[in-house]
Amino acid sequence: MTPSAAPFQDASDTKILYNDWPYGIDADIVHLVVWTKFELEDDAETGLATPESRREIEAYVQRVFGQKTKEFVWFKNWKSLKSVHAVEHFHVMLYRPDKEFVREITGGDVAMSDKCAA
Repeated sequence: MTPSAAPFQDASDTKILYNDWPYGIDADIVHLVVWTKFELEDDAETGLATPESRREIEAYVQRVFGQKTKEFVWFKNWKSLKSVHAVEHFHVMLYRPDKEFVREITGGDVAMSDKCAA
């Protein structure tokens, strides 16, 4: 995959989907994953996101989620905890978000765990 622009500058370089197998958390929390065509730099020693990549993610999350959702948090697993290494991604959790907003930003996606439960 080749990104179209610098990180978070072109919407076609990101895709927001439900986490197919969300953690066992409160039912009022929606667990999304933001998949990117570009790398988000990690510190080589710690495996954690660098200060610059954290700033980039924070600005993106505020821009995309901050206007529509009051309570949310994001995190990026360090390398040793990632279950998918081939495509860069980070997690966003929204508390009691507007369902139409979530449908809009996910393109109507449904988590695999919900599809299997039906």
